[in-house]
Amino acid sequence: MRMARDSVAIATKEIRQLRRDPVSLVLTFMFPILLIGIFIVIVSAFSAPSYNIPVVVTDLDTSPASIFLVDKMTTSSIIRVAQLSPSEDQALQLVESGDVMGAVIIPQGFGESLLTTGRAFIVIQTDNSKITAPTLIIAAVNREAQDLVSNSGARFGVKQATVDVITKPISGRPPSGDTILPGFLGMIAILGAFDDIVNAISRERERGTFPRLLLSPVNIVSIYTGKMMATVLLTIVRTTLMLIIFVIMGLAVRGNLLLIYLTTALIAVFTLSLGLVLSARIRGSSTLTVLEIALTFPLFELAGVFQSPELLASGGRAIARILPWSYGNEALRRVIYLGLGFNAIAGDLLVLSLSSLIMIPIATMLSKRTM
Repeated sequence: MRMARDSVAIATKEIRQLRRDPVSLVLTFMFPILLIGIFIVIVSAFSAPSYNIPVVVTDLDTSPASIFLVDKMTTSSIIRVAQLSPSEDQALQLVESGDVMGAVIIPQGFGESLLTTGRAFIVIQTDNSKITAPTLIIAAVNREAQDLVSNSGARFGVKQATVDVITKPISGRPPSGDTILPGFLGMIAILGAFDDIVNAISRERERGTFPRLLLSPVNIVSIYTGKMMATVLLTIVRTTLMLIIFVIMGLAVRGNLLLIYLTTALIAVFTLSLGLVLSARIRGSSTLTVLEIALTFPLFELAGVFQSPELLASGGRAIARILPWSYGNEALRRVIYLGLGFNAIAGDLLVLSLSSLIMIPIATMLSKRTM
């Protein structure tokens, strides 16, 4: 009987401790449901009935056949004609700047070649920093071109003809280069910052040193800023190690290394600022670690680690556009693969910076309320 009473007393104590930490209590019940929900979101995000890959089209021929082909591409379920460019150079510039993922060039004499020789060609210039998008663009354009000559050729007087699709990748990624390495670099910055949150706040609370730090004359903003500075230094080391791995694997880094360090540092700062908000409500390091694990797998898919968020279904794209990490990973791809400068990624860095500036005051306010 005594053993039973003691067991009941310990169980009651455990329940009371959970009640003191409502976030941990909720996660205890919701974590399995959360994992299943995340899996459903990922599956639905990738089961897209159609894609929305932006391309630019340049019709240098303006014959009835080329105009018909352009119209066919505008109705494609795979590509989206984001712009019609008057020149090939302007179309190439749009691809290099990252505004579109590919350029479709219909050369002058396209329609005449179909009529006279029964053979013509189209040039596709793609951003080869993404492994899936170029393949989908080529397949979509090739399908529309073959439909032109097989099903609609009679209206232009073409009985038997062939349209060749010539591809010209413009990125500096070598054939052996892995397209997900920049995304992995961004993910290393995210996961590293999450670990810094656990060490900087939650474990310090468990050791009892964080309340003493708050009672010191140091302002809480200074405390958080100091922890961010430490995270930036650790991120620089992590980024350096990843870049060394890139070189060993034969990846050509075309862009400025300082921009890569700046991008990973801003990714880490935003992650830490978000973690400071979470740690104000989540007391235990184990709970924060569980939350980190739960967030890792959807972030791999939704934050653009494996491929561009443009290839997700509409729901997945909407989530990706909300996540500041997506902009950081896209900036890394543009710098590493396309060799673009600060102007091309300024918008992405601005999103990361503003997101951090929003999170830090929230973390400060919540910390003061939960001291």
